[in-house]
Amino acid sequence: MLKLNMKKIAKIFGYVVLAVVVLLFLLLIWTKRKIDNGEMVKWNGKWMTQEDFHKIVPPQVYKVESKNKPEEVYTAFRQALLDDDVEKALGLVRVEKRAKFAEVFKDKKMLENYKTLPVVEKIIKSEKDSYENISSFYYRENEKVYSVEFIKNKDGYWEIDQI
Repeated sequence: MLKLNMKKIAKIFGYVVLAVVVLLFLLLIWTKRKIDNGEMVKWNGKWMTQEDFHKIVPPQVYKVESKNKPEEVYTAFRQALLDDDVEKALGLVRVEKRAKFAEVFKDKKMLENYKTLPVVEKIIKSEKDSYENISSFYYRENEKVYSVEFIKNKDGYWEIDQI
């Protein structure tokens, strides 16, 4: 009788293990299909859905008509620095980067460095690194190449991202 109960318990345990293995296998297939379809993405070592990913990193591609040009923003930024109007210059920088630039501009030596930016005619647009809402420029000075990056916000205004 005890052997019969042990056989039943072993059989039930075997079925439970088999069911768990089958469920895990189906879960793996389901997850792989979601990854292959682009419904799940890997970000910083974690798998997440597209919706969760877009909460962390909003899409950079959106259709909006430009209300200014990157060259105009650059010229205004450079002139604001030359006029010692740091607040106006910071207003031309992306909101996410303003605190960083404000910190840099507190250093008088760095601020003087930024005042030496070349005129807009000396910056060159990098066509291969420019997209609908991202525009990349560069200039050469003393055998070095410097980049200037602009991003168009959702309102259609170009802002400085990196300089």
